[in-house]
Amino acid sequence: MIRTRRVAAVLALAILLAALPGAAHAERTIALSSGTFAFTVDAGGNGEGEVIVGNDGDEPMKALVYVSDVEIDAAGEQTFTTPQREGASLMSTPASWFRVYMPADSKAVGNTPYLEMEPGENIPIKFEFTPPAGTAPGDHNVVIFFEMFEFANETEGSAAVISGRLGARIALRVNGTIIEKVTVKPFEVPKFVIGRTVPYQFTLNNEGNVNETVLTMVSLLDSSEATLTASQVATDTAVFAQTGRQYTGELVSPTASLGPHTVWVNTIFLEDGATVPTEVVEKRTVWLVPLWAVVLVAFLVVYSLGYLVYRSVRRKRERRAARAARHKSHREREAEAEERRQRREARAQETAGPTRGLEDSRAESTE
Repeated sequence: MIRTRRVAAVLALAILLAALPGAAHAERTIALSSGTFAFTVDAGGNGEGEVIVGNDGDEPMKALVYVSDVEIDAAGEQTFTTPQREGASLMSTPASWFRVYMPADSKAVGNTPYLEMEPGENIPIKFEFTPPAGTAPGDHNVVIFFEMFEFANETEGSAAVISGRLGARIALRVNGTIIEKVTVKPFEVPKFVIGRTVPYQFTLNNEGNVNETVLTMVSLLDSSEATLTASQVATDTAVFAQTGRQYTGELVSPTASLGPHTVWVNTIFLEDGATVPTEVVEKRTVWLVPLWAVVLVAFLVVYSLGYLVYRSVRRKRERRAARAARHKSHREREAEAEERRQRREARAQETAGPTRGLEDSRAESTE
């Protein structure tokens, strides 16, 4: 059973080309009847679809037609890879499961076919696909590109000048067990922030096997869990199966409050067949320290250090003064003792003088 969902829209790409031979400043516009397709098939089954390519410009146009795999890097950036369709790569990626049917009169550059279209011309391009037996269940993503170009020297096979491309995205779901799981990790915020600006970084991961469309909010809450500020970082954003998207930003608090705050990431997505959205919440705590508090603490620290230095210097001076006073008292005591000794000697000499004279007189009389 094949289920096909086509978006009724016409997408146009207007490219202004300059310095091309015979077409200076010519305006060329390519349009597609649908920008997205969705199919559901069994592994080993097949499906088909059709996209109408239009030349909505007023100049003839050439357009390469090829199918590319959608690859997602760690930051969530998309790149597109065209399979070689030979050797080990044959049927190994979703793009290699597809076959595009070109008009009988189409030509090719290398192994890539291209269309030649007159102004106002519309060409239906049919495609079919067959995921091999044993293909893992879940969503697989490819893009059918239509890329405008011109030969550099009006000679086929010469170097080509590429002027722009438009693609029809195809989500191909292979039947089987469906797993839906969205996580937020890693999720990093600093432990402490001076000021009001809180940086954050997190990765939104789709760990399931089907694509999810998510809405993600990042909020900053105070200690009472009142929201101070919030930012919507993802709105109807597709996160492909087994890939992630990295988000980096800042939340600025409207108040310079001191204390613990919470950075809150809330992701909402609707699971297949559900009517109530699934919510994934992650929280991290960060302490906000206002600049005035830092200045006050710095002043107190400097003042305290200065006071301690002053006290230390003062104590040193007091100790030196005390030692000097002790030395002075010792010298004074020695001087006083010396003075007393000298007075005693003087008195002794004064007393001994008359006695010695009397003894001398008696000695003379005896003689």
